[in-house]
Amino acid sequence: MSHRGKKPAKILIRETHEPAVPQNWPDGHVAVELAGANEAECLEITIHGVRHYLHSTTARELSNMLLTRIEE
Repeated sequence: MSHRGKKPAKILIRETHEPAVPQNWPDGHVAVELAGANEAECLEITIHGVRHYLHSTTARELSNMLLTRIEE
């Protein structure tokens, strides 16, 4: 049986950490773009190479939570 045409299994990343050596700070660590017209979500947020697609309301709440914790 041929495996041709099958997509490779996706690996679910559950945890990331800051790299030991900064990689093109800040662009190599985080990025935010508007998602393309084909996406149901509004924003594409990349953290350590992992893309997350979020609605603007989710992104706003994440921002609020981050600001609260950073201030602590």
